[in-house]
Amino acid sequence: MSVIACCTREIVGWNLSHRCRTEEALDAVEQAVLQRLPEGSRQASVTLTTDNGTQFTSSRFVETLNRLSTHRRTAYHHPEGNSYIERFQRSLQEEEVWTAEYRSLEEARASIARWIEEYNHDRPHRGVGNRTPYEAFLAFAVDLNSEPLERLI
Repeated sequence: MSVIACCTREIVGWNLSHRCRTEEALDAVEQAVLQRLPEGSRQASVTLTTDNGTQFTSSRFVETLNRLSTHRRTAYHHPEGNSYIERFQRSLQEEEVWTAEYRSLEEARASIARWIEEYNHDRPHRGVGNRTPYEAFLAFAVDLNSEPLERLI
């Protein structure tokens, strides 16, 4: 499970487990909200887009998202509706997951965490002006000019 900030392409929350259940999806969302919106998400006008997997359509997930943000689901069989995260998942699989042989879930988490750190901080993206996602976030935060930068990081 991964949560991407579409305006910066930064991975702001993620979770890896043997299963893909509602609990794991909510853990990734909570991580993202706590990282970017420590004061809460109610006044932030956040929209979370998901596909129609059972974890994202469960009553618990939908109820939680309705309290936190706006939840938008993509059309069935239309991955282009969530293209940023689909592209990220493809890169993660091709460059990290499919090339590794993890001995444990903990090893996989540590290796994927390193890859995501590199993705966020060292890898420029055309979609954000050839900046890294983190650089794009810093520029976006300065442009917002609504809060001191230290509070957004």
